Amino acid sequence: MNFTAFFWQLLGIPHAEQVESVDLYWGASWVRVPWLILVVATIVVAVGVATYYARWLYVPSRRLRTTLVVIRTLTLAGLVGILLQPTLVVKLQRLTRPGLWFVIDDTESMSLVDRTSEPGENAVAVASASDGNAAQSSAANSGGQLTRSERVRQAFARLEPELVRQVDNAFRVRVCRIRRGDGVDPLTLNLEGLTRQEQWASQFTADGPVTALGVALLDLNRKRGATPPGGIVLISDFNQNAGVAPEIAATQLQTPLFCVGVGEVQTRDLAVDVQLPPMMKKDEKSALAVSIRQEGFTGEEVTLRVFARQTEETAPPAAVASGGSRSAGGEHSLLPPRPPASPVSGEPKKEVPVGEVIFQEVVSLSGPVIHREVPYVPKAAGPLVITAEVDPLPKETLTENNRIARETYVREYYVRVLFIEDEPSWEWRFIKEVFHRDPLVGPEGFRTYLRSADPRVRAENPLFLPTFALPRREFFTYDVVIIGDVPASAISRSMMEMIREFVTEMGGGVVFSVGPRFSPGQWADTPLNDLLPVEIAPLTRLRESSFQPQRTPEADLFDFMVLGQNAEENGRAWDNLGKLVWYYPVIRARPLATVLLAHPRDTCADGRTPQPLIAAQKVGRGEVIYVGFNELWRLRRKYGDLYYRQFWGQLIHRLAIQHALGADKRFVVRSDHKQYRSGDEVRFSVEAYNADYRPLTEDQIPGGKLEAFLHLPAGAGGQTRKISLTLLRPGQFEGRTTVFAPGEYRLEVQDPLTNRIVETSFKVSSQSVEKQQARRNKELQERLASLTGGRSYDLDQLAELLRNLPQRREKETEIVQIELWNSWLFFGLVVGCLLVEWALRKWLYLR
Repeated sequence: MNFTAFFWQLLGIPHAEQVESVDLYWGASWVRVPWLILVVATIVVAVGVATYYARWLYVPSRRLRTTLVVIRTLTLAGLVGILLQPTLVVKLQRLTRPGLWFVIDDTESMSLVDRTSEPGENAVAVASASDGNAAQSSAANSGGQLTRSERVRQAFARLEPELVRQVDNAFRVRVCRIRRGDGVDPLTLNLEGLTRQEQWASQFTADGPVTALGVALLDLNRKRGATPPGGIVLISDFNQNAGVAPEIAATQLQTPLFCVGVGEVQTRDLAVDVQLPPMMKKDEKSALAVSIRQEGFTGEEVTLRVFARQTEETAPPAAVASGGSRSAGGEHSLLPPRPPASPVSGEPKKEVPVGEVIFQEVVSLSGPVIHREVPYVPKAAGPLVITAEVDPLPKETLTENNRIARETYVREYYVRVLFIEDEPSWEWRFIKEVFHRDPLVGPEGFRTYLRSADPRVRAENPLFLPTFALPRREFFTYDVVIIGDVPASAISRSMMEMIREFVTEMGGGVVFSVGPRFSPGQWADTPLNDLLPVEIAPLTRLRESSFQPQRTPEADLFDFMVLGQNAEENGRAWDNLGKLVWYYPVIRARPLATVLLAHPRDTCADGRTPQPLIAAQKVGRGEVIYVGFNELWRLRRKYGDLYYRQFWGQLIHRLAIQHALGADKRFVVRSDHKQYRSGDEVRFSVEAYNADYRPLTEDQIPGGKLEAFLHLPAGAGGQTRKISLTLLRPGQFEGRTTVFAPGEYRLEVQDPLTNRIVETSFKVSSQSVEKQQARRNKELQERLASLTGGRSYDLDQLAELLRNLPQRREKETEIVQIELWNSWLFFGLVVGCLLVEWALRKWLYLR
């Protein structure tokens, strides 16, 4: 061992070859030039000590005198060094074991029992049932076959102990499970723990409500720290049904994904789906898109039935005050009886769909997907529930997806759009034509304030508003406001405050369509600045250059940015916009904004983020869209109104559908969701305003409180439960309850000002979204592995995967600070010098 290695070992660093660099720092804050002070102090001390030994002490030998001078000088210099607080900063490069993460799907789809079995599964199924694990003993009900979760446990249990030890020694193993929609759950298990039945049973229950692979991968990316793991083993059926697309998240990992698929690739399954317009209008025909997806039943026939039920076609409101049964204790029962069980399977009977049959056809299953378009004319306004179902076929893997219900809303009135503009620009002209022909807006719903219009035209033409100084009770009846290329002086400050309240409190939508005449910087010192999705400078000049706007990856998450049936058509539609020649630069997009269209070259103030051209942001209860140019009419260049109308129509529908329309905005009853599962908590909210849209308080309500009546479904005995609503803040009331029985629920609240009964409805189902798809999504499995440089395996290849894992060692950088002045080495040097000097002096009989 050389001196360098010995020195580092004394300082607590066992391997000298790990040292990459060494820096010396001085911790004393009172000194500016520590080296100079140390050198000067050493020289002064050396001169003083030499004088002392030469004049006052007799030492017979010059060599001994020199030795004593050096030792005393080192001792005193060491004390000076302690005062200067020297610190070594050592950077170490270490080769460590790479990380290996096992991410295991623990959602409800993993409780499915596949029709095919692997050899030896029956014996394991019996053993699993005898272990007393109630969550996974369901395999015994399927003739000894295993659930997917049990098959994964079995695959780990089959691993050779020597292979398990090798992997645990070669990698830093971490285990996570996927069972929720907002991330992963880390577990305190290693690979050996995964092979043990008791540990598996305590950690994996296969009851997670959704499979959000994309969110899980993003959460793993956040948890990885500075050093990414060497590999991630993802074990799942890959039936993604919630959250962001996993392909987007996988590209951010910088880690290979080894995807292990569980479940059958080919199944015998039949599923139905129905797509509804976001809103429908009373007495106008709409098209309902119904699709049947099948595997393994080609050539057979099945009966498709579509039902429609408008929830206002129920018992009259008077039944609320007197109806409803009570429990024995005198209170309305919250725990309704369960539906009668089937004498064969023990499962609840399927609820008979309520409503009229609007379509019935015997469909031949000639292909993997069969489409039908069902015309329907709603006869009443209110919530509309469309149910589509097909009869189950023999040997079908999954029957829960043979029936589906979707809900939309039928409007008797129209969506009200207000466009504020200075001059009749091309954008203004074409938007006016688009909404005149839109069935949910029409001539009655579109109004404009055109500042440059002749006062006589504004007074005589119902399309125009004579003034923009609107009273509250009129302005708040609008649903969407478009602010065009108009000067800030055209809108009074009080109207700006009303627009901000319209968005943040009432849930309205606003579109800023920036034009070339008036800079968006004019809104910087106004109440509208808080609504903008971008940060702007007060003095902003347009920037002229020729460029082709580029859509961002997040654009596909917004329906109004998707103009084609597929990616190719969507790209062709946006390319049709052509090259723009100007735009207004902004400082940056706000932190909560989403940029949908960006400049291909120019960046924001940070020098990295592309300049936003279209951005969206939630503000309070509403949403604001920023369009940094008013030339979207160029989308009409080759295709007419096709894509232009689709963009603006979907944009307005998105902004309008988020809140109640028309007069209903004054007293709104909502539930936090429209679909619940048995056992979920339901939160009800009521927004109550007076005729001027000012929030109601308890002293304005007869009796000082609002009460709601919850009508339970017929399967629960048709009971009614009274719920008191608590005032959260002026105009906002809330109540909560828990629901159990599946079926249709209605909540009714009486408007205290007009005595009108306002209701909302929701559906409770025992059907899980996890059981809508029985087949493993092998295409997604292979795509994720390919995108990340990993490999795709079947579950029975788990041992092969572990043997073939790349065992490259990772470099890990560590920075160690060693306080030399506070170390035992420094202390030993000073004390050692004192002891040596003392011994020499004793030997020489010096005083």
